[in-house]
Amino acid sequence: MVKVEDPRFKHLKKKVAIFAAVALAVVAVVILLIGKENDLFTKKYHLRFTVEKGTGFTRGMPVKLSGFRIGRVKSISLNEEARVDIVLLIDQKYQKWIRRDSTAKLVKEGLVGDAIIEVSVGKQSQAPLQENDTLAFVKTKALDELADELAEKVKPVLGEVGEIISYLNDPNGDIKQSMKNFNQLAQNLEGTRQRADLLVQHADREVGAVSGKLSTVLDGASDSVQKANASFVMVEQKLPGLLTSAEGSLKNMEKVSADLKLAEETMLPKVPPLLQKSEDALQETGSVLRAVQGVWPISRYVDAPKEKQFVPGDSHD
Repeated sequence: MVKVEDPRFKHLKKKVAIFAAVALAVVAVVILLIGKENDLFTKKYHLRFTVEKGTGFTRGMPVKLSGFRIGRVKSISLNEEARVDIVLLIDQKYQKWIRRDSTAKLVKEGLVGDAIIEVSVGKQSQAPLQENDTLAFVKTKALDELADELAEKVKPVLGEVGEIISYLNDPNGDIKQSMKNFNQLAQNLEGTRQRADLLVQHADREVGAVSGKLSTVLDGASDSVQKANASFVMVEQKLPGLLTSAEGSLKNMEKVSADLKLAEETMLPKVPPLLQKSEDALQETGSVLRAVQGVWPISRYVDAPKEKQFVPGDSHD
């Protein structure tokens, strides 16, 4: 009898063994990850506290210190006094910061975040809490209490807001009257603007007219300026010749003055001797005439000499 074996089942046992080993390895890894996530492999110790109500507390709730997760809520139970005992499971490596003066309180992470138990850091002077020690709990206000407190604070503000709105809506109030005056002022401003536009247009026309007249005046002035310019050109052309002639005349006058001065200097010294000689000649002439007068018969025809008379300085004789 020939035994026929399906090749797909060849080494089946070996394959099953490998598959089982891989599955076990995967399970082990998952267990390790879950254990690490839930701090199953770290050394822990227990702390506890008691509250009036268990509202807000849940098992597994995170316990944080300085915002860092250090443990969780292990159990919540009602004791004989109808109060709630909370047991915390804390990683032992954080024990050094949780001391006798440390406190626990129920808070929310953010306005709508999850609730957590927040543990404060104790002073260095205090001893660390040990296994099953009691942690002081600080009661915090619940949301409804916070809402009531906030409502009490908001009520007066809402009342003041209502009064302000009433004041603003009062038709005889300052605001309404001010708005009315403002609207009237705006209308007056619009009328003023229109009048100003008309004034500007009128001024523009006047300026145009003045500009035309000014152009005419400027044209006339331009003609005058051209004429004056022509006169200046003519004067500029003739002035050098006139100056040259004047300079020649001045030179001639200077020469004549020099000649007169020279003649004066030459002739004046000669005048007194000439006068003296003339006087002597006159005296001699008088003597001759008197001598001739004494000779007969000539004396009858010769008049007696007159006394010497000087000719006035300003005479032409």
